Amino acid sequence: MPQLTVLMPVYNAQKYLAEAIDSILQQSFTDFEFLIIDDASTDGSVEIVKSYTDPRIRLVLNEINLGISATLNKGIALSASEFIARMDADDISYPDRLSKQIAYMQAHPECAMVSSLVRVISEDGQFVRQDKFESDYFYYNLTFICWIYHPTVMYRKQAVTEVGMYAVPYAEDFELFWQLSRKFVIYNLPEVLLDYRVTNQSLHQVLKKQEYEQAQQEQLLRNFRYYAGPDYTIPASFVECLQHNFQPLLAEQSVSSVLNCIRELDKLTSAIQARENVNRDTSAIEQAAKYKRRFILDYFARNLPRFKGTLLLLRAGYFKLLYHVVKARLLRVV
Repeated sequence: MPQLTVLMPVYNAQKYLAEAIDSILQQSFTDFEFLIIDDASTDGSVEIVKSYTDPRIRLVLNEINLGISATLNKGIALSASEFIARMDADDISYPDRLSKQIAYMQAHPECAMVSSLVRVISEDGQFVRQDKFESDYFYYNLTFICWIYHPTVMYRKQAVTEVGMYAVPYAEDFELFWQLSRKFVIYNLPEVLLDYRVTNQSLHQVLKKQEYEQAQQEQLLRNFRYYAGPDYTIPASFVECLQHNFQPLLAEQSVSSVLNCIRELDKLTSAIQARENVNRDTSAIEQAAKYKRRFILDYFARNLPRFKGTLLLLRAGYFKLLYHVVKARLLRVV
């Protein structure tokens, strides 16, 4: 029995598929099965997979298109290993990804899932950005934003099965990560182990963007109520702001609305601090909340009209940030 299953769903992915497969077959860690499930592709994806002769590849063909959640649940049920590493058909895993992640999981039996940082690339492989997320802040921020890149995760089959696997059709990864974090330790390795490709076929960013956004709205409200109580309510523009979509709240052009949103953030932070959880680190939560608060205020101070931006920081008591914002505006004028 292999120590690890690499689970990769495929649907019309012929353009980048070979590069993704090669990045797994060339891993420094070699004791794995590579479970590839084709979800009724209509392009040449199946032929590309069949062109490989590596015995670690196990190809499964869906007779009809089941969608991402059902396909992943099928893969979890079929996996032969305790550990499952996710992979997507348009991304590139670094050679030591699997070895570093399974070593961490074996050294930390209390951990149900480990992820990593990524380097975001364009369709043609050009560098787009590299997020520098603090691993200690993942638990707090998972309430508001899915910082975890799905194809970077490695999780324990038993833990994922226990929380119901992939339970929703959209934002399925966010939902799974949230459910895991309620019961089990999760961790993010603070290094880049995968190139994450953004394409015009990305479900959450292009093809099913509206559906994913709606699912995330509902998930965020559920998350807030988990901490603040079942009757907790918050304006839709505040929900958007807390996941760093600032445009709806900016459109209100209201200093009071921004300050009220910050007050709601403070309430939620206190509720998160008060709730028992295996991932709770009060110091890390405090620092993550401080950073998030400042990030939001900095955006509105720079994008509201000058008087309103200045008033916002004065009323929020962020005098040091006010100095930096005013200085930056003066430099732009010069």
